[in-house]
Amino acid sequence: MSLFGYPAKVTHYHSEKDDWGRPLPPISIDKSAKVVEEQRLIKNAKGKEVQIAYTIYLEGVNAVNFDDYFEYVNALGIIVRCGVAHIEVRKYLGTDDVKEVVVYGRPQTV
Repeated sequence: MSLFGYPAKVTHYHSEKDDWGRPLPPISIDKSAKVVEEQRLIKNAKGKEVQIAYTIYLEGVNAVNFDDYFEYVNALGIIVRCGVAHIEVRKYLGTDDVKEVVVYGRPQTV
């Protein structure tokens, strides 16, 4: 568990929606990311406090939904699966160019 984060290869399971708004089976995509494992409280988009355990920094433009989940192998060799609790898009100062997408996740059981 690193307070400053470490580079990791994460597998992003992204699911589109069908005509009725139901999620389709997820498609897996491998991505490079920085992962910080730290438990803390954040405020989500609705203003509620949510407890998170993982912060995943994805460089560039990435499509992330709340139905998605991420898997990676941490520094101890354990496979971690986390769901999306909140998404933050960071842009370069004064532009609309996306710098990174920050995904705040909570543990998910299989």
